[in-house]
Amino acid sequence: MKIIYFLSFFLISNFSFSMDKDKLEIDGKYTVDWNSTYTLSTLKTKTFHPLINNKISIGYNNHASIWCVFKIQNTDLKNSVKTWLCFENNHIDSLFFYDGKKIQLLGDRTNFVSPFMKGQCFSIALKPNENKTIQVKLKKEISFFEFSYSFDNEKTLSISSSRKTSFITLFLGSILFLLIFNFILYFITKSKLILKYILYSILTILYITIISNYLKNNLFNEFIYFSELQIYTACFWFISLSYFMMDFLELKKNQPQKHKIIYYCNLLIIVSILSSLVVLYTNLLNLLQFFFYITYSAFLILFSTITLASIANYKINKKNSLYVLFAFIPHFLWGNYFVLKSFSIIKADFHEDWVIYIGLYEVLFFGYVLTKNYIETFRKNNALNLEILAEKEKSIRLISHVQIRERRNIANIIHDNLGSKIAYVLQLLQLKNIAHANTTIQELANDIREISHQILPKSLDEGALLDSLKSQIYILNKGLQDVKIELFTYDFPENINEIWIYDIYLICLEIINNAIKHGESNHITIEFYGYSKNYRFQFTDDGVGFNSQGTPKGFGLENIEKRIHNYNGIFEINSVKNEGTIIQLSIPKKK
Repeated sequence: MKIIYFLSFFLISNFSFSMDKDKLEIDGKYTVDWNSTYTLSTLKTKTFHPLINNKISIGYNNHASIWCVFKIQNTDLKNSVKTWLCFENNHIDSLFFYDGKKIQLLGDRTNFVSPFMKGQCFSIALKPNENKTIQVKLKKEISFFEFSYSFDNEKTLSISSSRKTSFITLFLGSILFLLIFNFILYFITKSKLILKYILYSILTILYITIISNYLKNNLFNEFIYFSELQIYTACFWFISLSYFMMDFLELKKNQPQKHKIIYYCNLLIIVSILSSLVVLYTNLLNLLQFFFYITYSAFLILFSTITLASIANYKINKKNSLYVLFAFIPHFLWGNYFVLKSFSIIKADFHEDWVIYIGLYEVLFFGYVLTKNYIETFRKNNALNLEILAEKEKSIRLISHVQIRERRNIANIIHDNLGSKIAYVLQLLQLKNIAHANTTIQELANDIREISHQILPKSLDEGALLDSLKSQIYILNKGLQDVKIELFTYDFPENINEIWIYDIYLICLEIINNAIKHGESNHITIEFYGYSKNYRFQFTDDGVGFNSQGTPKGFGLENIEKRIHNYNGIFEINSVKNEGTIIQLSIPKKK
């Protein structure tokens, strides 16, 4: 990308146009034929004005022609001179050239093509000390009409045309590369912003290749409607740019008023374009100027609003605001210059080629920004995916650890309780003490049922969370000394149909175990609340507590938090050293 910018500025800096007039004396005059009724034979009776600064502008035009007459003398007494008369406006409808011997025709409305991209160029050959009078009729219907002229040698014109062709080809190739890449990005991301950039880039390519004479000169020689195509492409080019800017700055969310202004300006421009087409079709050409002024005024408001929105957006998104200002200010200056000049408010000159440079620069700049943003987003997403993967692996390890711990508990219960009783039954059977063995077997069955209930009560399958928990608390209170566990409920249903019922049951036992084992609690209070949108569970103990702000969560609490978050719930813990612990859980109800 940096290489492209370097080449572009290098090429721009080498766009120099020289004029070899050392051997020529030139006297130029012009007259305006407002109704296009003059002929070669009647020119002598018309009033001519001297050509000043090699430039003519008559402003808004409706069916007018401009006649230029050049008297040229070759002052060299020995050598012939060949020069080219060039009119630097590629979108004059027709140019009629007459040197007393031959007639040539060029222009946008003709099938004839100038040999050079610089403009509409006619060759003039003069013998030593020869004089010639050249008449040229230039016509451009229903538009802003201005042009400049120059006399150049063939070498200069060839070099400048080659450089211009190379410059535009280089940039078009870069834009096409970015377009292909952004097409791929669009199919990946389905981003509307990228789609609008693609549309804007396509219109930029079309507009630049029209205004630079690239299409007419190199590709479509016989097409005769480039003038209209230039005007309407420019309008839709600006509209597409404004929509892209609105999305890029997120104006609908951040600056809704400016978003509305831009939206209605674009709507006005579209209506004006459609109306102008109707006017052209019905041949009511006098009304066309009105729609020109409406369109230009809307563009003036649109350019100013986008610039102000970019400045105001600086506090919201500094980077995007700077991107827009850096890219759009050249467009803003050129657009306002063009509109104000069309209104004849300013007279300053601004070379047409600059809009080519601005458009290409802008498309390449935003293509680079979008590509850069996507790569940054891709990297962040990749890093996030790696973090998620690491969290999943950590969760799997935690789950495996829990499973191992629970299996170890079950193994210990079976070994310490059931194993010893089974061995005792076998001894009784060997001693043929059948009655005592039967009694022990019944005790063993009760123990197995009690252990099964402790692990996961059967009543949980029917939604009896409270009964299951009350039963387990009763057993714990009966078996523990100096520890009291209390359960209170507030509007909490006796039977509950939620998928998290098993997890809550095990979490309650885990919290009770932690409070007794690690918290050294003597009194544990459990409170269940039923609200309209969620269930809330609170566990309070009077244990030794800990610094909940500075101490990381242990394995048990971290596992509980993950299980609660899995149900879109909230886990909160507050503890102060030597003042006990409060744990609060909240889980939303099913919708």
